[in-house]
Amino acid sequence: MKKALVFPLAGVLAVTTFASTASADHEGREFLVELSPENEVMNVESDAMGKAHFEVSEDGDTLEYWVHAEHLEGATAGHLHSGPTGEDGPVEVFLFHNDEPMDYDGDIVSGTLRADDLVGDLSWEEFSMALVAGDVYANIHTEDYPDGEIRGQLDEYAQNAAMEKANMPSDMPQTGMGGSSSGNWFTSLWSNITGLLFN
Repeated sequence: MKKALVFPLAGVLAVTTFASTASADHEGREFLVELSPENEVMNVESDAMGKAHFEVSEDGDTLEYWVHAEHLEGATAGHLHSGPTGEDGPVEVFLFHNDEPMDYDGDIVSGTLRADDLVGDLSWEEFSMALVAGDVYANIHTEDYPDGEIRGQLDEYAQNAAMEKANMPSDMPQTGMGGSSSGNWFTSLWSNITGLLFN
């Protein structure tokens, strides 16, 4: 009888440990996402392209981001969705929303996301685990393509791109973007990255 209780308890502890580890793994993660019509599930014919940068704070409580696009017309909203590459999934958080469609040829939005910003069914812990698994994607919706015109996955490729392209100066604060560092280092980083990517 004792053995029957020991094994389920061990299983519960193992699952709990795994969940805690997976959740903690998102802390400090950084993603540089390529937004492209080729990444959309449905066929999209568009000249629009973009980049989005995301960085989880060192404590894991916030997600700093910016979005930049070129040749994007009639944009209505941008979201983070949960879902793997090649599949559509539900909206988990808004990046921006326009009451009237807008054209963009440059910076769109920047900000900080927290648990209170979630609009889907996932908790912050579940959302964080989806980030670790590469099951979150950014999607920009337009009048012509309400299901999404440009899209990019926050996956291992995006993490590697962030490491290669960011090229932070040695004197730049190395804390998470949700930290308390002073100065306009985030704006500088943003300018450096967009300069590398679009020039």
